[in-house]
Amino acid sequence: MVARHGQKLACELITSHFGDLVGKVCSCLVHKGTLTLPEIARFTELTSAQLKNCLLVLIQHNCVQAFKIEQEEGPAAARSFTQYVAFVDNILHRMRFPKFLTLVREHLGEESESLFEGLLEHGRLTFEQIVQRASAQSGKGEADVLGPLKETFAGLVHSHYIERCPVAEPLLPPRSSLEAPKKRGSLRSRAALVTTEKETEERRIIAAAAPLEGERFLLPSSLGHAARMERENKDNVASSKVGEKRKYECLNEGTGTLIPNDDKEVLWRVNFEEVIRRLRHKACVAQVRSRLDLGAGTVLEAMLEATRCSETSVKQKISAPLSMDAIMQAVRATTEGRTMTLERIRASLNQMASDSVGYLSRTGDMGGHYVIHLYKILEAARKSEVEAIVLKRFGRESCRVFRLLAMKGQLEQKQISDQALVGRKETLEILYKLLKDDYLQLQEIAKSQDHAPSRTFYLWRVNYSSLMEHIIDDMYHGASNLGQRLAHELEQEQEVLDLLKQMHQSKNTDGSTSHVTLTKTQRDQVNHIRRVATVLETSILKLDDSIILFHDF
Repeated sequence: MVARHGQKLACELITSHFGDLVGKVCSCLVHKGTLTLPEIARFTELTSAQLKNCLLVLIQHNCVQAFKIEQEEGPAAARSFTQYVAFVDNILHRMRFPKFLTLVREHLGEESESLFEGLLEHGRLTFEQIVQRASAQSGKGEADVLGPLKETFAGLVHSHYIERCPVAEPLLPPRSSLEAPKKRGSLRSRAALVTTEKETEERRIIAAAAPLEGERFLLPSSLGHAARMERENKDNVASSKVGEKRKYECLNEGTGTLIPNDDKEVLWRVNFEEVIRRLRHKACVAQVRSRLDLGAGTVLEAMLEATRCSETSVKQKISAPLSMDAIMQAVRATTEGRTMTLERIRASLNQMASDSVGYLSRTGDMGGHYVIHLYKILEAARKSEVEAIVLKRFGRESCRVFRLLAMKGQLEQKQISDQALVGRKETLEILYKLLKDDYLQLQEIAKSQDHAPSRTFYLWRVNYSSLMEHIIDDMYHGASNLGQRLAHELEQEQEVLDLLKQMHQSKNTDGSTSHVTLTKTQRDQVNHIRRVATVLETSILKLDDSIILFHDF
């Protein structure tokens, strides 16, 4: 469940990308949960046409999912009704599009990046629309771009970067059949229960809407022999082969298109799970390289690539086991590991599997296989990030006290002062400063019922679970403030930016130099806003690296 400032940031992103009306509908769904169409209309006070257009935009860009819930009682016509739910995680992914494009370009090249960018820009496209977009961008005919585009598209599908879109309106069983009896408890426990119920409901909707695993990454029939063989392997029925042959040999006569009719109906979108999984692997490799050395990072990167296909969840904790021969083969297949000897690979494995590190563990007969503890690597990365935040925000001595409590657990003030080598008075100031900002927790253990200070132990400790929630909420708040500052700076110089846009449009239209010129003051304003925008956008991307580490990994 996304924190409060994360929900606010998601609504601001939608408003800045699609306008106030779409942002209003998104805010309603984010803050109020699943709603029917009449309920959204009542809360937003929009007309029916406006509301439907806003929902279509949100669904097109994978921010909202429609679903039906079957009712146990009532007439057959009214036994199901459509509701809408907002996916906040998908909305927040919109500020990571530059990261996603960089990842695809590094892995598959610029052609794949261009196709991937089209899906990010438009949300959902058919293969025919992808071909038309590529034709319009290159200025060539569809027949000229179709051949190279097929290979690029197939590469993205095989790498699981793109997938078929989910069902438009999946049917869910009644809630009452799945609800468990609720127990009364404290306010915090009830809030946690509500959060858990929302996450469970969202997972139910995603699972019901997701296509079958065999169809999720099934290539369209127009991609030629590879797709034909894939379909024939999945459907070993003679009648289906006759139908497939007809699909490949018959084009849509009368329209002049090169795309079969069945491929026009299949919508494709970006698979955020795969992109986040690959970014997660990159974060693990970066952590190992900074903690150990480049060789260990190379070995881990090869192992993650070898076990990637066996991962069933984005947040998988432990990888599949790999034998020594498989590890050596995977390392030798990489550019960096081509020259690594067997002894060097063994040394890196032993280094990562040592008790002081614990990133790997041996398993199987005689310990001949290795598994990766991804959660330990990422947990170490998060703790390093938290310590860096404490160091930058509170100073070196405060970071030393915080690290001591994180290592030792619960300590009294005198023990903290002696072990951290900080004066008693300074220690007390540091502890209460960290307590005020929710970085530490204080527990009282009284010897008597009157809770007299002289007969009470005061134990200080770090509660990482609550601290992570506090830090991620602060990060969302910071990203929201940076986005608002960027919007304010652009609004202040809107007149100059409109003039600059007019110059570019005039130049692109007639190919000659525009008659509109900028004065020296206006040129200085343009340079200033470019510098400010670069700094703010870079800050948002760097802050988002930490947000992904704490929330998505």
